[in-house]
Amino acid sequence: MPSPTARRIDEIEGLRGLALTLVVLFHLFGMGRVSGGVDVFLFVSGFLLTLTMLRSWSTGRPQNLRRRYTRIILRLTPAALLVLAATAVLTLAILPPSTWSQTAREITAAAFYYENWELIGSQLAYGAAGPSTSPVQHFWSLSVQGQFFLVWPLIMVALFAVGGRRARTKHLVAVVVASATVASFIYAISLNATEPAVAYFDSFTRFWEIGAGALLAVVFNRVNRVGDAWRVVLGWMGATLIIASGFVLDGAKQFPGPAALVPVVGAALIILCSGEPTRLGVDRALATPPMRWLARISYPLYLWHWPILIGYLAVRDYDHVGVLGGAFVLVAAVVLAWLTQRFVSEPILERASRAPRKHHPILAVAAAAALTVVVSSGATAAEQSRSETLSSVADEASQYPGALVLTEGSVAPKGVEPAPDASIAFDDLPAVYSEKCIQNYRDQPQYAVVQTCEPRGDADSDIEIVMSGGSHTQQWADAMTILAERHHWRLTIIDKDGCRLSLDEHNPNASCVAWNKAAMDELIRIRPDAVFTVSTKTYLDKPELVIPGQLTAWQTLDEADVPVIGVRDTPRFPWRIPECLEERPDAPAECGLDRARVYAETSPILSVDRLPDSFIELDVADGFCDGRCEPVVGNVTAYRDDDHMTASYSTTLVPLLEDELKASAGYLFRE
Repeated sequence: MPSPTARRIDEIEGLRGLALTLVVLFHLFGMGRVSGGVDVFLFVSGFLLTLTMLRSWSTGRPQNLRRRYTRIILRLTPAALLVLAATAVLTLAILPPSTWSQTAREITAAAFYYENWELIGSQLAYGAAGPSTSPVQHFWSLSVQGQFFLVWPLIMVALFAVGGRRARTKHLVAVVVASATVASFIYAISLNATEPAVAYFDSFTRFWEIGAGALLAVVFNRVNRVGDAWRVVLGWMGATLIIASGFVLDGAKQFPGPAALVPVVGAALIILCSGEPTRLGVDRALATPPMRWLARISYPLYLWHWPILIGYLAVRDYDHVGVLGGAFVLVAAVVLAWLTQRFVSEPILERASRAPRKHHPILAVAAAAALTVVVSSGATAAEQSRSETLSSVADEASQYPGALVLTEGSVAPKGVEPAPDASIAFDDLPAVYSEKCIQNYRDQPQYAVVQTCEPRGDADSDIEIVMSGGSHTQQWADAMTILAERHHWRLTIIDKDGCRLSLDEHNPNASCVAWNKAAMDELIRIRPDAVFTVSTKTYLDKPELVIPGQLTAWQTLDEADVPVIGVRDTPRFPWRIPECLEERPDAPAECGLDRARVYAETSPILSVDRLPDSFIELDVADGFCDGRCEPVVGNVTAYRDDDHMTASYSTTLVPLLEDELKASAGYLFRE
């Protein structure tokens, strides 16, 4: 048998092709299930890079990092940039304008291999814009791989430098790899238990899969001694584990937790059973001409299939792809993958092998930078358009009366395009969010820390109002800021997204429970003249109600002589208003619904037992609905998603809010 330190492991290409092909097939025909293909892909990446560097070290060859990075860039970048450029064109041609800005940011992130962090920071942010999946979302795994390819060679070279040519250097590598892998695995278990969506994309939770491959590379020479009979049995067992994992495990929720050991162990078994060709082993199946061809195009196939799928769904106006549609997407992706491999990737690699190499990384980075400049320019133009549109409501009040149509009988002039435009309505957020002082919604201990925003209005005023109670409270921040400036209040914001001001031990979000306890202590310490919060909760499938834990919080504040001002909740819709308006530009009324579906006839606050005497209710429902809750009111787009109003609309509610406060909380007005 050839020495495993020198021979090529032929099964690897077939295994990598199998992994990426499984991802594609499950995306198209898996009905929402997730295969273990990405886990195998990352495991193999860790194994190959580590094994290659160890072989160079064992033979005494110097570690040429420039050459290594050049090969990685030339192998991965050309096809990726081509697909990203095509995706940018597809986005502008097919996808709704409301997705353009976010997609531009993600194309930039994908080009520079941080798409997984972009997804965590934007698409997984509280109340992220729209359910439409990004056409470059699949680049997240390539970003994790790219980050590993960037950092790991530097770590390995450092370890080789510390250990020198001594035999114990390999032991040093093994200890470092094993320690990092175990730490990542423990972190993956912890984060997967509380925030599986974040854990799925996190580089540090995913490292253990890469680290397991690296660890196998370290011990490969010692353990790759399996007899032929066992090689056949264990090899097929490994393939079964990989293929079956997508059918028997809920990968979207369980990966990269312990359940991901199933496909990872499967990949390890196939590699451990590699060696001389067998007659009945999985190596023979992975080496058949169809599998070799599939392995050859698997990388561009993975790149192309997702934007084609998203484009198909957008054109057909479907929310999922059927068998025939999936077959169409697969054929189109295979054709484009073969063309990309044949006429882009392979020619570039072939020419690179013959040409001087010193300029290759520069050219690749320049290409990525050029793509980024083009995409970013489009995003900047979109942002400029957004800023101009958002200011129009304030500057041209007669054209955009908004809620005044409902509350004061104002008339909205006809022929005026609604503002903000549906394509940018989601970004019409309260200004406080740009200050990064609202605590993150995620359920981790570090997100239980209470943060306080800089005061608004008159910072030296002896009248202080604190806003607290989640995003449905903060959607009033701009309107309250106007009143604070007008009446010389000190307006303070203490908040955590997704976390109503409540004392509820049964809240599944442990960080919200801890944050609320700390926030209540802070509110009692401050003892403001009032705490402004949302008082009711609207639903689509059950009546509007008061959450018991919130009532407990109000009672606690009342005992500390802190009055609570509760504002009735905003309507909820079964769809996101901006997207509905984009789909029905000529029939916006179809995006509204009857008031009775979301609001009780009278506020449920009126029937609450043990309501503190100091509690003040602001019933602002008439500022959103008469007989119906319309998506556009007085030429102003009223909602930025399915249950939050736009900041622009909130400013048109200032007269109603002021009247309600003067009627019920007159002590705040000391002019």
